[in-house]
Amino acid sequence: MKNLKNKKNPKHIKLINIIISIFILLPVSYLVYHINIEKAGASTSNMDSLSLKTSPSDSASIKLQAAINLAKNSPNEANLINLSLEYYRNAKYNECAEAAKKALNYNPKSYAAYNNICTADNELGNWDDAIAAGKKALEIVPGDQLATNNLKISNDGKTKQEKDISNAEALVKTSPNETNFLNLGNMYYGAGKYELAIVTYKKALVYNNKNKIIFNNICSAYNELGKWKDAAENCNMALKIDSAFSLSKNNLKIANDNLKK
Repeated sequence: MKNLKNKKNPKHIKLINIIISIFILLPVSYLVYHINIEKAGASTSNMDSLSLKTSPSDSASIKLQAAINLAKNSPNEANLINLSLEYYRNAKYNECAEAAKKALNYNPKSYAAYNNICTADNELGNWDDAIAAGKKALEIVPGDQLATNNLKISNDGKTKQEKDISNAEALVKTSPNETNFLNLGNMYYGAGKYELAIVTYKKALVYNNKNKIIFNNICSAYNELGKWKDAAENCNMALKIDSAFSLSKNNLKIANDNLKK
């Protein structure tokens, strides 16, 4: 006599597995949702969102191009907010902020626009601009967690920047040299203090007037101030030291293009 095995209905097993999977997945989905909303980041818009839907296999660049085309063909708050989000996902933070600013033309009280500007400026280290945008977002939607988190990053970044500058200023007093003045100049530049950066870079040149990086940085700071002639002169000094220095070539082009206007 053959031994009989206890056979289970395959459909019954499949149903049990589905039920178990549902009970496993539900708590995970809940946690992921709540983890995500506690993070800092850019905002999206639920308006016109169907126009941006693409398949999961689409690359980030394809999604970005779709958003660019949509905003160009149908410029409005929603499409520009979605464009700013796609720029953010592609690590194009300047473009993210610019798209969000354009959205404000359609709605000056756009929470998402101000939040995205804050997020982009956080990535760029533009702490003052980030703080201003973060505060505006919270004025529009008081207590919003996403904007609160982004503003905290802005304030923390500003505090750290000020501490780093203070330490660098103390260092050049106790140990003045080319490297320390260059580093301090870079910190001033990063803080948008371009005049101070130029003065500090020039102090670094006292120790080494053949440093192409210093001349290039002075050129870049003058570009930021719109002093194109001074910028061009310093970029040319950098290129005399290294004619192949591509960064100075790019900065010189910016200066010369603006001098022609």
